[in-house]
Amino acid sequence: MSFRPVIYWLACSALAVIAVGAAEPGLVNPDVFNLTNLDASSVKPVPEPSRALLLFAGIMAMAFTYRKAWLNWKRGI
Repeated sequence: MSFRPVIYWLACSALAVIAVGAAEPGLVNPDVFNLTNLDASSVKPVPEPSRALLLFAGIMAMAFTYRKAWLNWKRGI
């Protein structure tokens, strides 16, 4: 048994978890971008857990689709 699929899915899952963690409003510091002259910079982000879950599902769906396309190409289908 090859560990390549296991490593692929673990890496994709870790990437999705990191992306979801970065999408949470409490983890991003808005002062890093130095948007002092814009009125929109004072607006605080609204936490929406459903968007984070959709981001996770989207990344995993893209990983699944990419893997299927890669396997089909390698098999010559």
